[in-house]
Amino acid sequence: MKTIRITEILEYYDGIQIFAARGPIGGHYIGEMIETVGDYDRYAVVGVCPERLADLRDGKVDLRTLLMETPGGEWYTVMPEGEVDDPQKLIPQSTPLVETDHLPDEGYFLGPKDAPDNGTAIARALERGKVVSLT
Repeated sequence: MKTIRITEILEYYDGIQIFAARGPIGGHYIGEMIETVGDYDRYAVVGVCPERLADLRDGKVDLRTLLMETPGGEWYTVMPEGEVDDPQKLIPQSTPLVETDHLPDEGYFLGPKDAPDNGTAIARALERGKVVSLT
């Protein structure tokens, strides 16, 4: 079973909305919150090229486009459990992502941020096992 570790929180609003993650052999992934089940959020997760992930961060590509570019159309769901930096199990999906209602609307950009890169700060704090404040 494939696993990922969340490395960067790209958007946070009353919980993690969008995150970047890495697989055990270095693959890059992006996850988008699609629903809440009980006390847990469930995410759609796709593999992404590092350059395209950078394009998302820089506001050069919208989230919908990036999610639909996944190689071979493979996508997964994950419902994170435990600590945010614990490995998370990916559950493969058979219905094409484009045939679900999980894609965001066109034009959903993260855009370049004037503020410091909090995602990198969070990732570094998690690596050191330090408490992270998002405020």
